[in-house]
Amino acid sequence: MNEQIKKILQLKKENDIYVIAHHYAPAETHEIADVLGDSRDFFQSVLKGCEQKNVLVLAPTFFAELTAAYLKDKNVYVPGRGSTCPVAMDSMLQFDHVKLWRDQYPELPLVVYGTSPLSIKLLADYIAFPGDVPEVINSVDAERLLYVGEYNCTTEALRKVNKEVLVYPHQPTCNVYNSASVNDLEDLRAEYPDALVMVHPECCEAITAKADYAIGTGRMREIIRTSACPTFILGVEKNFYLRMCREFPEKQFIHLSSYISCSVFNVMRLDKVMEACDFANANAGARTQVKVDPASSEKITNLITKMYQAFGVI
Repeated sequence: MNEQIKKILQLKKENDIYVIAHHYAPAETHEIADVLGDSRDFFQSVLKGCEQKNVLVLAPTFFAELTAAYLKDKNVYVPGRGSTCPVAMDSMLQFDHVKLWRDQYPELPLVVYGTSPLSIKLLADYIAFPGDVPEVINSVDAERLLYVGEYNCTTEALRKVNKEVLVYPHQPTCNVYNSASVNDLEDLRAEYPDALVMVHPECCEAITAKADYAIGTGRMREIIRTSACPTFILGVEKNFYLRMCREFPEKQFIHLSSYISCSVFNVMRLDKVMEACDFANANAGARTQVKVDPASSEKITNLITKMYQAFGVI
């Protein structure tokens, strides 16, 4: 155990800090997380709550906003100034644009992608994260509904739903997952013909169509854990790939592309986490407390609860 990790564990105890990390956070930080997983794991832990008074979120700020909305009695922080996903910052995925479209169909329920601004979620009847979009859409008690999300993930989800879905016409595309090349996949398939190919649903349609699975990383991990297959080609964010290499050393993993590496997560390095956990640190930029107003908190709490009811978790 290196000295930085020892120091962080000490600071967590001294300052009553609970760390919830998405497994896209830098692999070097995984060891200090109390919860490490995909979006579903992340928010299941939020539902369960924690004894600690302070919560440090190792994920983009929209995760921290949802955490603060649900855990109203906790102090929720992000390292440094926080980081925001470019999908959520897309100019067409802002409140005025989405509301104008949503108001054309006032009678239809609206499902909104988890990677979206808080203001858009306040328009929603349901929220869904990448690996869960088809499941949430199919759970809605309506034959027609509206959906706002990420372009590639929407395309993949619509192949798996049994409802009429009206899609917001200005959906952004995740530049990280969209960077993966189908030529790379074809070359790796030829080199590892017996490998199981699993890719994230935000990869382009040409890639998801050629994969064995286009699913969220939580489900990927379960397949890896239980499968007899010894080799996997993973079209996933680099830090999840590194987590699988560490947790399942008896299996072989091939990363589809070195370009699938998200700078939004990679800024949360171990030194930044240590600074954030050091409450005696007077540096104003060491951490940012994330707060959500009471009305928004109530709305978000209902959305999170409804999402997990759709999964049969609560």
